[in-house]
Amino acid sequence: MGEAKRRKKRQKDLIGIWCCGFVPLYLLFTGFAGFSGLSAYKTWTFYGLAAVLAVLGGICFYRDRKRGLPVSLDPAEIAALLFWFFSLLSALFSPLEQGSPWLDPASHEGFVTITCYVALFLIVSRWGAPGEGLFCALFWSMVIFCMICLLQALGKNPLGLYPLNPYTNEPQSFYDGYGVLYSGAYAGTIGNVDFVSAFLAMVVPMLLLHARGQKPAQAWPGWVLALCCVGVLIWVQVLCGPVGLAAGGAICLAVLCPDGWRKWVLAALAVLALAALAVLWLFDLPVNFFHELHELLHGRAEDSFGTGRFFIWRQMLARIPDRLWLGVGPDMVRYSGLSPFVRYDEATGLVAAVGNLTDAHCYPLQILYCQGLPALLSWLSLVGISLRRWGKHRTDRATAILGGGAVCFLCAMLFCPSSVIVMPFFWLTLGLLNANAKNGAEA
Repeated sequence: MGEAKRRKKRQKDLIGIWCCGFVPLYLLFTGFAGFSGLSAYKTWTFYGLAAVLAVLGGICFYRDRKRGLPVSLDPAEIAALLFWFFSLLSALFSPLEQGSPWLDPASHEGFVTITCYVALFLIVSRWGAPGEGLFCALFWSMVIFCMICLLQALGKNPLGLYPLNPYTNEPQSFYDGYGVLYSGAYAGTIGNVDFVSAFLAMVVPMLLLHARGQKPAQAWPGWVLALCCVGVLIWVQVLCGPVGLAAGGAICLAVLCPDGWRKWVLAALAVLALAALAVLWLFDLPVNFFHELHELLHGRAEDSFGTGRFFIWRQMLARIPDRLWLGVGPDMVRYSGLSPFVRYDEATGLVAAVGNLTDAHCYPLQILYCQGLPALLSWLSLVGISLRRWGKHRTDRATAILGGGAVCFLCAMLFCPSSVIVMPFFWLTLGLLNANAKNGAEA
């Protein structure tokens, strides 16, 4: 191995060590205030880890310059920088007086966080590389995560994350959520069950694709862990994860199947989709999700559909033309004057809950509303370039795993709020996907 290749490998190892440390630390660290303070602790932990990564990236950049390597950007990196630039313009020209588009203390996804996302992607894309060490870090982190979820499913309070019962002064449990003793529902070391569901939609295909092609004696731990993750998905009762797995799984099947089978796979998926639509159109099934789909197919939509998502989307889409190019500012939904969502108790007709709108519950719509059309187009370009590379290098095992996780997460995020608790994992996955695909292209 030549000296240049040895230096390049050392740089990849340097970023690889950071990645292997980031996954378990960021996933499992919960701070010291339970679920009530988890978002803030996670945010500042992410900022600290991003600062360490920035230093490591600076070292790698210095070494490249010392060796006389040119500073060139590939299309995915240019798209990421454009997304950052248009987000900066959106923050600079935000028309809202309340809140801050730079660093909002409530949801922590302002411009500072976006800068960390983009920096993470750029550094990992340029000097990172996926390896078995990183997968082992993810695997054992998920083992611990699922064990914590199992204890919570049994009514326990591991790590003391749930607050005390105000009446008995005893620890609460997962089952005290959903409006029983406190609003919302929280699980694992992530918190909000929406985020848990979307995160698992990314992890499950990674575990299954990693096991693909292995002998059963080597593959069974991945299968078992993936099954446990699916069990957690069913337990938290949030549909964005299963929907992401179903839609993303169909895409993975079409992209990753052998070339000779593709037309048959696409035909089978089309038949299944048409059959499902026919059943939903003909029968009003006694499940809320399927009932709503049945009503939509018959042209009947209500604001309450999608647990209020239609109500959110309708309001946002009506306002987007007013701030089409720069939006209202990063993470400024809660300050933009949207009407709160009101839920009524069907039995009594009284107001059961009032919720202020803080997120689009659809990540592309969130970008369009907050940062404007140019930012959305830049982000879509980044995603499109990454997934095109996934398809082009699909025979590479690491690329297949990373792309499968990314596409299922993207499908889930069409119906899920965005959060700094889980989005760094997506940007890390995207960075590793581009790094591996670029290396494959160079080879």
